[in-house]
Amino acid sequence: MNSPLDERLQECIAQRPQMLIRMVNWIKKDMDSRLTERLQQRGYADFKMGDMVFIANIAPEGIINNELAKKAHITKQAMSKVVKNLEAAGYIITRKHENDNRATMIFLSDKGKELVIAATESVLEMEQQYTSLIGETDMAALKGIL
Repeated sequence: MNSPLDERLQECIAQRPQMLIRMVNWIKKDMDSRLTERLQQRGYADFKMGDMVFIANIAPEGIINNELAKKAHITKQAMSKVVKNLEAAGYIITRKHENDNRATMIFLSDKGKELVIAATESVLEMEQQYTSLIGETDMAALKGIL
């Protein structure tokens, strides 16, 4: 015999397939997987998708280490480690801030710029695939809502 608690749990489980968080998570995983595959095909086998949040937030004029950490929602200490890894991989270059010797400026290297271009082109291609499934009107509505 099911208790009221068991029945409520079953109701919750039955709702899972249609929950927005599950659908958005599925789309994110699908896009990450497709983007990883496309970037690997373009020669970026060493790039970690988890680092995209950092690369995508580096403006052409550069960004201060602390600001990038804020945008990525990580600590300054964790940011320092990421910066070292991305610099070692050749995606970014760093130099001391012109006016503040305590701050480090981060810039995309040519390899990093090429990565951003390749990623953007790949994402636009994926968006076209999704658009072919749901139609231009629904894709525009989806983008407008999100």
